[in-house]
Amino acid sequence: MRGWTGLPAEGELLTGKRLAHRITRTAALGCLLLSAPAVRAQSPSLPGTDAAALAVAAGTASEVAVLPVAAAPAPAPSAPPISFALDRLARAWGVAGELGERAARVRIEADELGIASVDPLARAVLYDHAASAPPRARAEAAVRMAPRLPAAHAALARAAWDAGDFRAAVPAAWNAVRTLPAHFDAWLWLGATASVLAMLALASGALLFLGARAFATGRFLAHDVGDLVEPSMPAFARVAAVAALAGIPAALGEGWAGVALGLFAIALFAGSREQRAAVVAAALCFGAAVHPIAQIAGSRVAAVASDAIAAASWAAESGIVDAVDAARLARAADADADGRDPLALQALAQWARRSGDLRAADARYTALLEGAGPDPVVLNNAASVKLALGEPAAAIDLYRRAIAVEASALLWFNLSQAHGAAIDVEQHDRALAAAQSLDPRVVSDLTERLAAARTPYAAELALSQDRVRDRVLAGDARTAAAELRRRIAPGRIGRSPWAALAVFGGAALLALALARRFEASSACPDCGAHQCRRCGATPRGDGRCEPCQRRRFQGRA
Repeated sequence: MRGWTGLPAEGELLTGKRLAHRITRTAALGCLLLSAPAVRAQSPSLPGTDAAALAVAAGTASEVAVLPVAAAPAPAPSAPPISFALDRLARAWGVAGELGERAARVRIEADELGIASVDPLARAVLYDHAASAPPRARAEAAVRMAPRLPAAHAALARAAWDAGDFRAAVPAAWNAVRTLPAHFDAWLWLGATASVLAMLALASGALLFLGARAFATGRFLAHDVGDLVEPSMPAFARVAAVAALAGIPAALGEGWAGVALGLFAIALFAGSREQRAAVVAAALCFGAAVHPIAQIAGSRVAAVASDAIAAASWAAESGIVDAVDAARLARAADADADGRDPLALQALAQWARRSGDLRAADARYTALLEGAGPDPVVLNNAASVKLALGEPAAAIDLYRRAIAVEASALLWFNLSQAHGAAIDVEQHDRALAAAQSLDPRVVSDLTERLAAARTPYAAELALSQDRVRDRVLAGDARTAAAELRRRIAPGRIGRSPWAALAVFGGAALLALALARRFEASSACPDCGAHQCRRCGATPRGDGRCEPCQRRRFQGRA
């Protein structure tokens, strides 16, 4: 089941490996599908036996075993089969010409289809090191086809830098950074990596501070505990006794959390009020790293492989899907009403619309609207299909429902086009005026697209990336968080934040009670000499030793 669902095994963290596998897979698919006409001619319907063969060719051998094969044939889906890429993208790329010309044709077709970024083809161009085109030309073509792909901008920045064109390299590098949070795969990688690094940095920083304060306080604690147990105890025995007491939590299986607990108790024994407050703050930082930060990191790590349907649905937005993702979408969308996945159904409805199969798209949107909430993206795209089918009245109703949920200039513009198709000039002008009042730039851009459109034009909305993100983050992150937490706090401290708070609170009370049991020794602030009333070295009122106090008096005299 792991290969089919995309979920890692229990306790397995495959953040970078799984993302790299998917990126490499899409790049290989782009090369395979769009650069080899012979293979394109054999593009199979999915699911089916041939899908497994092309999955092997596309670099998905690790997941082929779960695809339907001849030994266990899958039932044919009720909807039309899914092909690997939209025909318009394949034809645009397949026409011979320079690399820049082919990329420009793909971009034009993608704009008309409503595809913001053709990532698989851009990755294929970037990673095709055997190509005759220079690196900068390949990077420019990738940026043109996939303007939201951070890797394309980074490749362009590097190529421009190597060529000495720093004026072009700096904006390209900034675009690479700027597009990181907006790209789904980059967002997954960035969120997982940043949250894990934040957890490790906070825990290690707190541990280092506690260690520094414990080292500064340890000699006084060792001396005072030795006086409490046996005044004749030698210095090395006192230090060994304190180290053994501080190491008990770690020896009991608490790991680095046990080390932090022991250092916390030592550091809290002696020092000023400000120093003790800093020690408590460091302990709270360590606890935050072990529990809330680790939980956030676990949710981001689990999101990488938590929902294969959500990832496949987002991959379909690029206009190219591989055999595994297409089979997942088909199976999830064509299940019975109770088991049907609305996200997969929406992705396949959009795919059918872009493929030109309006009847199939309308059927899927109708099924989606029956059980879905008021999603403006679904309502708008379903209305666009109705408008393309020549049903303006149904389109007007759907557009008005979408505007009632979330009004935008694009929705009002589409409503005006529906009224225009219904030959209702007055309502057309009113809707267009409403769109102009919200955002005139959007209306101007949509009007330019309308002038160049070859079919009845209505702007479509892409699959909501926020919806996909919320879905992958909604998965169960307990296993991933526990795995991350186990490396720092494998014992009871790591199992519950309340247990951690109780243990550290008890250690603090014990250390403060021991400090009040007798007067703690101290160090002279001038020379650092150890002072202890029990040993005869009595500090003055300002905490300085007798020789330092005498020197200060002589200096003033």
